[in-house]
Amino acid sequence: MNIAICLNKVQPRDGTSHFATQLGEMLMAAGHGVTLVAGMRSQPHELAHLPTGMAYLHTRPGRWDSMARDLSNIGGLFQRARFDVAFVCLGVPPRHLAHFLHRLPDSTAIVPIVVTDRLIVYEPLARSAAAWNVAAAICPRLLNEVHHRVPGKPVRLLMTGVPHPTDAELATRAAHGTPLRLLFVGRQAGRKNVLMLPAILAACLRRGVDVTLTVCGHGPDHEALVEACRSAGVSQLVEFPDVPDQAGLYETYRQHHVLLLTSSYGEGLGLVLLEAQANGCVPVASRLQGVFDFAIEDGVTGLLAEIKNAEHFADQIATLTAPDRWRQLSRAGVSRTRDLFTYGTMARDYLALLADLERGVYALPRPRSTLAPPRLPWTAYLPPPILERYARLLPSWQPAVPPDLDPP
Repeated sequence: MNIAICLNKVQPRDGTSHFATQLGEMLMAAGHGVTLVAGMRSQPHELAHLPTGMAYLHTRPGRWDSMARDLSNIGGLFQRARFDVAFVCLGVPPRHLAHFLHRLPDSTAIVPIVVTDRLIVYEPLARSAAAWNVAAAICPRLLNEVHHRVPGKPVRLLMTGVPHPTDAELATRAAHGTPLRLLFVGRQAGRKNVLMLPAILAACLRRGVDVTLTVCGHGPDHEALVEACRSAGVSQLVEFPDVPDQAGLYETYRQHHVLLLTSSYGEGLGLVLLEAQANGCVPVASRLQGVFDFAIEDGVTGLLAEIKNAEHFADQIATLTAPDRWRQLSRAGVSRTRDLFTYGTMARDYLALLADLERGVYALPRPRSTLAPPRLPWTAYLPPPILERYARLLPSWQPAVPPDLDPP
């Protein structure tokens, strides 16, 4: 089949980009043609990690192309490409998602993949329900939310896989010892709550737990995090290395004892949780129901802490100072990810979905071309330079809500 995987932009350590390229590689291995379609142009260094053989298109409009013109161009692109299936990865959705989906040809089956638990995903998904065939969700929380918000539409829970290190690579992981080496991997922004990290370190020290912290990632909260570390008196315990590539990241997991994930909302599955467990690094993560408690078996492969509660995070970390306890969770994490979160399992689920689509199991009741698309706002017909000038003249007018301000 000729398959498009659509997302906003390809970024090297972005979770949605990582998921999209994983999916594309797996589908190509099964003999399908795959094109990555990005709403924004990605730079050559950002595309360097794309699998060999995966095509790439971007739909970013020209400076003077209005949103309406951009949507028309996208519709023409999909008509010419004749994709059989379009997977639309919903981390941060493309602009005017509902209008975009209504433009796709009748011959293309549309499968939105919900990978993050956010209102900016659910609302346009509900508005465009008549245009897509079947939704996919990567964890129970997302599955239940789509069922609730779009009743009557089919949704499938599809497993996600991660690469697994060899036994020889696992044999190189750091043994339990002091200091307990903590790790954070991810974007330093908003709902990730990275500013909790210094408080967690300080709480560990008050409990007599000898720890260090490595932070891998970038983002707008970086300077504030550095200052928070200084204010908490823990700067000497924290390192900020460059974000490594996949092989380097896996080695980083194996050289640390505990992965911290302090997010308070908006997460999908948490690929870093699966990657860390695959490498024997024990996660301590926020208790996000149906999300992190799906990636982690609490008390068996990792530990869950109360959201935004630095003291509870420190309590959970303190239990891992017992070598036997840490080794027990570390081994169980490796075993569980090898059983559940594999490329083989992921391939089984997605290939079964493609077979159902090919048989017409999820055919739309009415052809997409006969549906009345949502009306575009009048601002969609103005070129970006005019919109920018309008925003300067009327400071109170906000054309869009920044993704990190999306409420829980």
